[in-house]
Amino acid sequence: MNYSALFIQLLPEAVLVITALLLLGVAVAVEAKTQRPMPIDLTIVISAMGIATACAALCYCPASFESGTSLLAMDPLARLFKAVVLMLGLLAVLLPPARNEIKQPGEFHALLLFALTGLLLTVGTVNLLFLFVALELASLSLYLLAGFSRTAKASEAALKYFLFGGVSAAFFLFGLSLVYGFCHTLLLPDIAAKLLATGPLPAYAVVGLVMVVVGLGFKLAAAPFHYWAPDVYEGAPATSVGLIAAASKAVGVLVLVRLLLMGFKEAGGSAAWGAMQPGWSLWLGVLAAVSMVFGNVLALAQTSVRRLLAYSAVANTGYLLVALAANGTMAAGSALFYVVVYGLATFGALAVTAAVERDRGDDSLGSFAGLVHRSPLQALALLVFLTSLAGVPPLAGFVGKFVMFSAAMAETTNHGTPGLTWLVGLAAIMSAISLYYYLMVLKQAFVREAADPRPVAMSTSHRLAVLVPALLVVVLGLFPALLLSPLAAALEATLGFGK
Repeated sequence: MNYSALFIQLLPEAVLVITALLLLGVAVAVEAKTQRPMPIDLTIVISAMGIATACAALCYCPASFESGTSLLAMDPLARLFKAVVLMLGLLAVLLPPARNEIKQPGEFHALLLFALTGLLLTVGTVNLLFLFVALELASLSLYLLAGFSRTAKASEAALKYFLFGGVSAAFFLFGLSLVYGFCHTLLLPDIAAKLLATGPLPAYAVVGLVMVVVGLGFKLAAAPFHYWAPDVYEGAPATSVGLIAAASKAVGVLVLVRLLLMGFKEAGGSAAWGAMQPGWSLWLGVLAAVSMVFGNVLALAQTSVRRLLAYSAVANTGYLLVALAANGTMAAGSALFYVVVYGLATFGALAVTAAVERDRGDDSLGSFAGLVHRSPLQALALLVFLTSLAGVPPLAGFVGKFVMFSAAMAETTNHGTPGLTWLVGLAAIMSAISLYYYLMVLKQAFVREAADPRPVAMSTSHRLAVLVPALLVVVLGLFPALLLSPLAAALEATLGFGK
């Protein structure tokens, strides 16, 4: 094994781990000397510098490299999504916790960096066992981040997140054991070759694949595996929620794409109306329909904006699964594009919600009243985020939904069958319904008068956490090829690598 090449391969992860350990050391030293916690501004600066250095280190990683044990892979898709995860992690670091919300900011940001390390390792592997270990490294850190503020709501959220996460990990690992029993290999390219050579999956391998998909369904908050999401979105610190909603979800979709299109493409079957065949495409189609209906209908009844965004996350998982159910490279690329722009929009909406919540004491719809007068910048950014999530042109959310649903139809419409028209039609109806509850928030911000006209105060880093996603959502809506073209090229190269 070439250990020097392996170290270069892991350079971004190594930088994050070293930064996290540095934060812990400095936090302990400062507290021992001053009897007070490390200043939050200092932890943000150190964490941001560590993530920026990891981004620079990513440029030095080999373009295509596998370790001697095939645990790690730096294919074009891994390189691209490591950059995406680091960008979303940097935005999460810039979103500061509320005053006195976090008692030990050094430890909090160290855990955040450990979570990012796990997500990066998850992105860059085609080994199922290493994938599980990397996912759990990220998940364990996220469970702790969810309850780090130690309030009653945060503790309840962390407990539910941990319990549901533990169940999902059990499903995922037991499913992998059944898949391994059939394939006798943990590498996705070898699984694909085995499947081509032997034909249909035996019953126990089908059960294993179902359990793996269920485990990932928990991670993605797909209905009916989403019950942890509303409490976590409402009770956890905004910084933690931003990382869970954006970076974790993007990695989950990438894992699903790798698993199904690289390893189990031949077991996809079909979800096309009139030509349905058993396989994971049909399973994802059913999950997509349930998630879209459940998420959108329950979001209508919410008065907490955080919970509204949680049910919006469930609905958006349904839209993503529509594209993945098409079992095609073009549709998968469009899903990866959409999960990035969804992550940016949701993170930005959470950042604005956090500012309003800190100013008014809660995140109810009424707290947003008169936001356009109290903070025009935040109100405009909120307009960009929510209309993007609703799919209003010319923002990135509209482009993402358009390319997803178009690709899903193009991949599946053949032999005179209507393809995924039933799913795409349902998705269009649900998107129209979603516009209503997003407009409820915007109505408060732009139409209602505030009882207290005081402006909303924001730190510089918080302002950046709002402005940067808003600009990216607008730019990617006007110039989607900036991300769509690299994604298409990376998918083509990666799936070719997997054959």
